Amino acid sequence: MTEATKLSNLKRLAKRYARANRITLHQALDLVAEKLGFANWTKLASASKKDWIPDSEQMASIKAFVARALPAADFQAGHPEAMTRRFAYLEQAEHGMIGGHVYRLQVALHDVIMVGDGWSITVPENPGAAPIVETSTENDGKSPVFDPEFLREALSLTIDRAAQVRGEISTDWPRRSTKPDLDGVVRHPLRGGESGVWFCLHCDRKIAGTQIAQNLWHCPGCGASPLDIFDTAFSCDDGGESLPSVRTNGAVDSDKPDFRVVDDRPKLDLNEEKITLLIRCALLDDATNISEKLGALQAQISVDDENGVWISLEEDLWPQDKEPIQALIVAAQLGIEVELESMWSTIPFAWPGLGELTSSTTEYTQMMLDAYAQYEPSPDKKK
Repeated sequence: MTEATKLSNLKRLAKRYARANRITLHQALDLVAEKLGFANWTKLASASKKDWIPDSEQMASIKAFVARALPAADFQAGHPEAMTRRFAYLEQAEHGMIGGHVYRLQVALHDVIMVGDGWSITVPENPGAAPIVETSTENDGKSPVFDPEFLREALSLTIDRAAQVRGEISTDWPRRSTKPDLDGVVRHPLRGGESGVWFCLHCDRKIAGTQIAQNLWHCPGCGASPLDIFDTAFSCDDGGESLPSVRTNGAVDSDKPDFRVVDDRPKLDLNEEKITLLIRCALLDDATNISEKLGALQAQISVDDENGVWISLEEDLWPQDKEPIQALIVAAQLGIEVELESMWSTIPFAWPGLGELTSSTTEYTQMMLDAYAQYEPSPDKKK
């Protein structure tokens, strides 16, 4: 690889880092130079004119540095060794242990979630949202998240991982979506329109282009996602002039966690879908042959607002004089009343009586195929 090619690759990697971290290109170039032992990019460029070129190990280190896409703040403050340790920590972070407590780290829809026994920490995709710390009622007061040292380390890990995720998002978006021009104009990362003023469809407020770009296109006021951000104020006729502006205190990241105690015990919600499922399952218990099984599957089951149940059974598939005993028992267990009725509808197969001769689906299928075959045209018969 030639000197010019390697220098060009370094610039390309620096550009990617700048996009991921929403900083200027010259800042990213200086950070890359510092990573390679130079005071700034100018010094690196001067050295390259004197036959210096990065070796393969140095190029690999820069690629790894850019791939992690962590904020540049610590490097700008002169702490590259601390950031290197954080990089190594994150590489092993999908499963781990803090102070004897096992955790699992995962990313779901761009939210970073750390989960342990009876507790979790969620850092939302929205940079302006506070981390959410949840414990179950059984672990309230006994959870490790109430230990300041444990919480500090766990939050540091999840926040660093969230910075990586946000960096990946920024890299995928157009550069103008995260870097306003001199007039504050930015481009919507999903729809592509450009404007210096944006409107939140969720809270009906207007947002400056610099604000929305800084907050990764989440409303700084209500936290609405980029899907709710438009360059047009649909709720008013004056182009949004009368809408109030979003007010923020200037801080984008909020590290102070929001503690929540949740009751995660299983709760039975007997809605229409679940009642119908249990009743149909009980009808299948009542069925003694294939005809009745088909009747149980074809039955129309409806549930009213007070959880009363109507069961309509096909007359040709379910005997009129047969009570669905198991279905009635299940209904009694659930504390609901049942109304039974017969109905006439189109049955799935002819000769429903065939299903009364067997309880085996394979045997019934063959009987049904043989019966239909008797009515197929003979291959020797002319049409």
